Amino acid sequence: MRPIPDPAPRRSAPAARGPRRARGLVVAGCTLACALLAVSARAAQPFIWDQDTNGIDDRVESVHLLGWSAAFELSDSTRRQRIEVERSGPELLFGVYVRWDHEPTTADYGALALLGMPVLARIEAIPASRSLATFAQVAAAAALPGVQRVEAVPLLYPETRDGAAAIGVRDASQRVFPTLATSAPGAQGHGVVVAFLDTGVNDAAEGGYPGHEALRGRCLGGALFVSADSLSQTPRSGSANPADHGGQSTHAHATHVAAIAVGAGAAGGYAAGVAPLARFVDVKVLNDSGMGIAVPEAIDWCISNRARDWGSADPDERGIDILNLSLSSPDASDGQDLASRLAARAVELGMVVVASMGNGGLTGHVPSPAAGDGVIAVGAWNVARSPQPDDDSWASFNNTGPRASDGDADVTDELKPDLLAPGVDVLSANGDVLTDGTRWQRLSGTSMAAAFVSGVCALLRESAPGASPAQIAEWLRATARRPLPGAPAGTSGADPRWSSTRGCGLVDAYAAWLESAGGTLTQLRRLALTGDDTHVTATLWTGREAGVANLVFERAADAGGAPATFSPVDSLPAVGGASLAGAVSVHEYAHIWNVPTLERGRRFWYRAAYSQASHRYASPAVAFTSPGGPRVATLEITLVHDALDSDLESSVRAGFGTDGGPTFALPGTAGAVASDWVDGTSVTGSEAWTFRIPVPAGAASYFLPPAPGSPWTLRVAEAGSLTRSGRVTDFRLIWHTPGGDQTFVGQPLPRQTVEGGAVEVRIPSATAAVDGPGARGAVRLLPNPGRSGGLVRLTLARDAGSEARVFDLSGREVARVTLAAAAGGWEGDWLARDARGHTLPAGVYLVRGRVGVASRLVLLGP
Repeated sequence: MRPIPDPAPRRSAPAARGPRRARGLVVAGCTLACALLAVSARAAQPFIWDQDTNGIDDRVESVHLLGWSAAFELSDSTRRQRIEVERSGPELLFGVYVRWDHEPTTADYGALALLGMPVLARIEAIPASRSLATFAQVAAAAALPGVQRVEAVPLLYPETRDGAAAIGVRDASQRVFPTLATSAPGAQGHGVVVAFLDTGVNDAAEGGYPGHEALRGRCLGGALFVSADSLSQTPRSGSANPADHGGQSTHAHATHVAAIAVGAGAAGGYAAGVAPLARFVDVKVLNDSGMGIAVPEAIDWCISNRARDWGSADPDERGIDILNLSLSSPDASDGQDLASRLAARAVELGMVVVASMGNGGLTGHVPSPAAGDGVIAVGAWNVARSPQPDDDSWASFNNTGPRASDGDADVTDELKPDLLAPGVDVLSANGDVLTDGTRWQRLSGTSMAAAFVSGVCALLRESAPGASPAQIAEWLRATARRPLPGAPAGTSGADPRWSSTRGCGLVDAYAAWLESAGGTLTQLRRLALTGDDTHVTATLWTGREAGVANLVFERAADAGGAPATFSPVDSLPAVGGASLAGAVSVHEYAHIWNVPTLERGRRFWYRAAYSQASHRYASPAVAFTSPGGPRVATLEITLVHDALDSDLESSVRAGFGTDGGPTFALPGTAGAVASDWVDGTSVTGSEAWTFRIPVPAGAASYFLPPAPGSPWTLRVAEAGSLTRSGRVTDFRLIWHTPGGDQTFVGQPLPRQTVEGGAVEVRIPSATAAVDGPGARGAVRLLPNPGRSGGLVRLTLARDAGSEARVFDLSGREVARVTLAAAAGGWEGDWLARDARGHTLPAGVYLVRGRVGVASRLVLLGP
């Protein structure tokens, strides 16, 4: 644990943030009597774990009657423990919360002491205290005046770049368009504070670990609640920055979760979180074995600090706006257990609370604290690591609803889950303290899904600081994408939008942002443009269609990177729903255009528009290059590089340079069809980018199939960034013949890039013979080994170019040698010195021609 100094005295927030802070203070002004009345009213309702209504948790009674193993799932002590039970000689000691129907007095605590039950912690937001007791003491405490019930302490467990596009946050490729990033680029969560109640975020330096790059410097404060004893817990006015040393037991769970919601991403923003300018509070409630027993105390601490000045220089970064609870209990809840009630109390006090549904795959099983009234309960959806919806599926590990009834008159508070969000193979930070702070990993679970929703809530709280948690939750439920093909049907509920397996649907950040601006206009949610060889397909998603007769596709020519004048290209009748109140929230339209020959390969801008109440509205515009015509082949290339856009120039050439064959430039990362993180560091390359380039019929046809006399060459040139390098891991050409596709793979692979130089991969591979200049691309060195400062005769094949370059083993160019034409190639002498004439140190060096892939190692002795 790394202490953080107590923050400075609280300052007033600026007027721009006034609505949010003022709301919290007004709610906080409610008297304790109001809270007690609310608690008393709920006390009259049945509790899921006290079916005999004797005031003792049924789980405690079961363990007392059946023995120690009953404290575990399926009564199997090798599985997860459900409630806190300790062995003490022949006795069993139960961790319990004593729930009161009034604010406990000194006499109340004295009565517990007389029973031999120590008061380990006191809960303020809801009248309760924590203790440790035998079953006889539990029974005696339940009979005390003013005790509502004695409740078991449950053990809670964690529920362990791709999803941001799928839910409309950002997508550099613009296959998902528009997104929140394109329409409101400033919406990044500034001024919003998210508390993560988890295993501890590894954001700070510790020993040789520098803190994870996505989260360094982002923590405002935190607390430690991994023990039942209040003396070991962070006091209400204290603050600490806890850490996770659980290794494989926890998988750096909190770091992964926090980076999804608020992380800054890797170099260049790769895999950035949903709200990368939000800050966080780190509350460790799960120990390094991945279990937690003090979540209620931690929620109570957050409630106490909901308006706290953390000492940040930015006056907006105060208090706690959002609680992320990516954890759950093994047992189901009806929302009346202490953790769920405290989570609901936090919502009542103006905090948005998001919790995971759990990964047990159980039906009708809503765990604590997701069961709390007003808590946004989140299940997982598999976006198949792509932004498009056509390959999505439901995660079979999801627990489903509805929640067990709490017996009140509100039939909607049992409708959980509320939402789904990406939760399968999610790429986020790996906070293992044995790494260098630049590693990433993929994890699955409703934990990850909850973090996505917390990030979206941060964006909504930033744009609408005066919105209540109930309003934010309603924006999310109303605009969530439904139906979701592939999701099990489940059962329905009082809200026609809801199903027990998917809640109200998949969260949609862009649509929720549109709704937050006023729920009356037609929603133009997505405009996707795709193409085959000769057609363009425009797919439009709409939400509410209010008073709209037609939806119009418009197009403009490209004028220096901006659209010229738009004009209609097609129109479709509007047939979508007029509201977001039903089982369908999205209507899809698709239209296909032929691409005339003269427009092939040209860039245009597209948008959708409509008229409503005599006003014309249009979506943001997106650029799309028309297909180049019928293709004869497809190029597929994968490059690993963490600064591809700024450090690499890459292209594929058909034929030799003198053949006049076509050249195909690789686009930047926005044009990649896929990306992934591979094990490594940012210096040597950890971001893999895959490109797929169509080869239209025409000049390229003369170089098919690839052959020694008609090769296809990928050339990758490094600009020379000293802190970034990479490699080519795949280069292939797929030739589309009438008899079927034929695939040709380039060599050599993998191919390391060279700082300040260029490397080539060729189909078919170049001959690397070394027995004379006659073989294409060969390099010959005599003598080899040579002597530092001594004469070395260089001979290169004709297609290697008239210049030889010498590199040390770090990839740094140390010398260039100009060669003269000779029979069948090029020749020249090199005195084994660097470019400044200094004798090179003894060692191994790489000699290669100006072009081509052939190279030769030379050993220089002293």
